[in-house]
Amino acid sequence: MPGKRDWTPWMKKNRAPVLCTLGAVLLCCLQSGASVPDEVPVFTEEPASVVQKLGGSVSLRCSARPALANISWRLNGQELLDGDFGAVLGPNSLYIPSLSNLTLGRYQCVASTGVGALASVLANVTAAKLRDFEPDDHQEIEVDEGNTAVIECHLPESQPKAQVRYSVKQEWLETSKGNYLIMPSGNLQIANATQEDEGPYKCAAYNPVTQEVKTSISADRLRIRRSTSEAARIIYPPASRSIMATKGQRLVLECVASGIPTPQVTWAKDGQDLRYVNNTRFLLSNLLIDAVGESDSGTYACQADNGILASASAMVLYNVQVSEPPQVTVELQQVYGGTVRFTCQARGKPAPSVTWLHNARPLSPSPRHRLTSRMLRVSNVGLQDEGLYQCMAENGVGSSQASARLIIASAVVPPRGKPPSIFLSPDKVLREQPPVRPGPGGAMLPLDCSELPGQVLPAEAPIILSQPRTGKADYYELTWRPRHERGVPVLEYMIKYRKVGDPLAEWTSSSISGSLHKLTLAKLQPDSLYEVEMAAKNCAGLGQPAMMTFRTGKGRRGKIDPPKTPAVPSPSLSPPEAPDKPTVSAATETSAYVTWIPRGNRGFPIQSFRVEYKKVKKAGEDWVTAVENIPPSRLSVEITGLEKGTSYKFRVVAVNVIGSSPPSAPSKAYAVVVGRTPERPVDGPYITYNEAINETSIILKWTYTPVNNTPIYGFYIYYRPTDSDNDSDYKKDVVEGDKYWHSITNLQPETAYDIKMQSFNEKGESEFGNVVILETKARPNQPVPSEIPDYSPGTPKDGVPRPGDLPYFIVVIVLGAFIFIIVAFIPFCLWRTWAKQKQTSDMCFPAVPSPVPSCQYTMVPLQGLALVGRCPLDGHMTGPHGVYPVNGECGMNGKPHHLPGRQQEEADCDMECDTLLPQTVPN
Repeated sequence: MPGKRDWTPWMKKNRAPVLCTLGAVLLCCLQSGASVPDEVPVFTEEPASVVQKLGGSVSLRCSARPALANISWRLNGQELLDGDFGAVLGPNSLYIPSLSNLTLGRYQCVASTGVGALASVLANVTAAKLRDFEPDDHQEIEVDEGNTAVIECHLPESQPKAQVRYSVKQEWLETSKGNYLIMPSGNLQIANATQEDEGPYKCAAYNPVTQEVKTSISADRLRIRRSTSEAARIIYPPASRSIMATKGQRLVLECVASGIPTPQVTWAKDGQDLRYVNNTRFLLSNLLIDAVGESDSGTYACQADNGILASASAMVLYNVQVSEPPQVTVELQQVYGGTVRFTCQARGKPAPSVTWLHNARPLSPSPRHRLTSRMLRVSNVGLQDEGLYQCMAENGVGSSQASARLIIASAVVPPRGKPPSIFLSPDKVLREQPPVRPGPGGAMLPLDCSELPGQVLPAEAPIILSQPRTGKADYYELTWRPRHERGVPVLEYMIKYRKVGDPLAEWTSSSISGSLHKLTLAKLQPDSLYEVEMAAKNCAGLGQPAMMTFRTGKGRRGKIDPPKTPAVPSPSLSPPEAPDKPTVSAATETSAYVTWIPRGNRGFPIQSFRVEYKKVKKAGEDWVTAVENIPPSRLSVEITGLEKGTSYKFRVVAVNVIGSSPPSAPSKAYAVVVGRTPERPVDGPYITYNEAINETSIILKWTYTPVNNTPIYGFYIYYRPTDSDNDSDYKKDVVEGDKYWHSITNLQPETAYDIKMQSFNEKGESEFGNVVILETKARPNQPVPSEIPDYSPGTPKDGVPRPGDLPYFIVVIVLGAFIFIIVAFIPFCLWRTWAKQKQTSDMCFPAVPSPVPSCQYTMVPLQGLALVGRCPLDGHMTGPHGVYPVNGECGMNGKPHHLPGRQQEEADCDMECDTLLPQTVPN
């Protein structure tokens, strides 16, 4: 064939280069193919425990590196194949279409490569259930009026834990409402109980998985007592208790007292007063600890006293023990000859049980294997002992595992009597594979820095890039970037968030891989303020947290409003309002992040933003545009090219189709540091507790962790009314020294305040910490609008305008206008009546025989109250309660006040009407 004749000479001529090329390609393929099986498998996601109802579907996830690692599954220690019990096995998942008794149990996935096999932590798949309420006697609960009452609910056994509902006045309560407070224990606390709260109360249990609801058999009846004096007594708990709390979770210790006068409840831990401890808060008389730690174990005493009688019965004790999930480290050592030893240090509370595995198979004691909870000794080591060894620990709170690899150096069996050569690791020094634990995302995270040179510090707080406001009503996109990794990678990010202002809001926690920089916070409530804390974790541990607050959008519920007619440009429209004063944070040695919040757009959407800056120390320096045409969806930008050792100020301009807004207020001076740590504080304090003491005072508690051991002199506290948009409205309190609580006084009653804090020293102030919103209490006896003194608008008695006074001023002005109109209308009404009667008399027509002639008029309703005016001729007739009389004057009890001389005028009117009546003429 011609093609063959052409190919053969070319092949002969170029045989050597072709063979070399093919050989190189084949060698590369073999090397790459051989390198994958030699990789140690590492889990990137492990299965998590699941509670599901029988018949429901279950999905378990498991993945590992390298991507070619083989994933298999076990159920109760036995290998599970595709199709067994209806299970469907995917590349990185296990799916059970219909849960049955056969598929309940403990699941485990195994990742295998040529090196060996690793077993994941165990995941329990259990069936959801809800038992019936136990028979219980009807109880009569008595409490002194004005005190807190407690209705106990003994929830039945449930998997998962049942949610409590209460029947209150023919209405089922699922969450706290008004003075009804549903505690995490399931108890109902009724604050400031009155006679209106008397009656029967019944509780129900709801299983969120099976969606079953079961109601208690009996109902408790609450009775309110009225007594002049009663010694303080604790009505809940009835006796001292022991509680086991899990580390990192929220702890609520309930203590409710009753007595006349109302008792004062105090808490102490191991004899120390808890009122000024940073990590504690109080809800009514209950004690709250947001995240318990090892130091929170101990004896807590709740004591009630109202000065009537000092009695030992007015004290109750809680014995709190904090449990911890296990943490595991493994060390591999060559002892002598052909013997190796593995040591396992498993910490946790209660003490965890330990299981040893070799290539994901449990080990049992044998002549060659001696094992305890702390040590594994392998004698007469041979090639069959190569692979991965795991120490797996469980203690009921959680499970964890760590592993080490054993490598036999000899490729062949050594001569008889000569032990094989043993490598402790691929790099000859693997004393231990970095101890690992599964996070919520399933990633296995190293926890030790012993293999890294020099001193390794915890990771710095990440820089949060997300906007503080979002238009989404039920979720929020949280984005960030690491600040400085210092050569040590971030292993994971610990993130928690909760709703601000809800005293029972639980922290929702997440843990994601250090390679990710985005997380969606889901299931949020519309138009709500949330606080976020996040910290980066490297092998040295958890670093300083970064904190922020954000507000969700209002969303749309119910019927959808019809589309509005688009606005037509008019000469009255103007450019947008100036954005808020920007904040500046460090990015790199020559750049900084500028963040801002926009204000109103005055009718047209904002199209872009522009950031300007100028140098501080140069007099007469003009503002220079740093970045322009920033999309409206971005409220943060990195400004690059800054000069080291120079201070800058930044401002922001918003742009729409009408034009540019006025520039925002300039930011604080930002100094570009030259190769050294800033001497001013970096992070602000974090407000952990806030409460309105009365109508004019607020108490704050906070924590502060210095960065780089920077000393501080104290703290600045800034506060202003929430409805104010002017930064100049902020007032500042200074707290010097290491005091971590402060009381803000001279506030306005029933007014919400924004509160934020900074730390400071001689070099300047830190960035602001978290922002809290708190409302002061209302006055005990607030006057109705008609009793408000006649102050002119804008000039209240204390000389400081209050936002809460504006509605009262409007009501006073409107009522005054109505009174003026009514008074002016009275003479006109009387004149019209007289004129009609006179006209009738002049024309010789009989007047209408009416016992009570009157002139009536109806006025426009004001705020839902219909004002009906009447002019009765009978001076003894009064309008109904709540109806304004003709003269427009109303007393405190709702009865009309007549004008002077009114009765005489009405009498004259009666006489005149009588004279106008014609004489009776017979037919």
